[in-house]
Amino acid sequence: MDTDELGHLLFGRSCRLRLALWILTYPKPRFYQSEPPDEVISQSAAGAELSRLVTLGMLTVSDSKEQRRIYYQRTDSSLWAVIDAVRQWQGA
Repeated sequence: MDTDELGHLLFGRSCRLRLALWILTYPKPRFYQSEPPDEVISQSAAGAELSRLVTLGMLTVSDSKEQRRIYYQRTDSSLWAVIDAVRQWQGA
């Protein structure tokens, strides 16, 4: 992945950063697509933005056949350090 593609996928929309911050601070190990609240991201945009984070390797995806939900789990990608730096900057 080149720098332009990485920059677009990681920083292309402000809702993507809000979503990543929510994921970083979410207390459970995994979540499903409709869990992020509307003030973080609209449900109509959530799927596309989560897919971008999967493409970046920041999330893994699995489905639950019994509940018909797609679950996401944060990976140990070093890109989370960028999101954590933003979180720390906001708290400063």
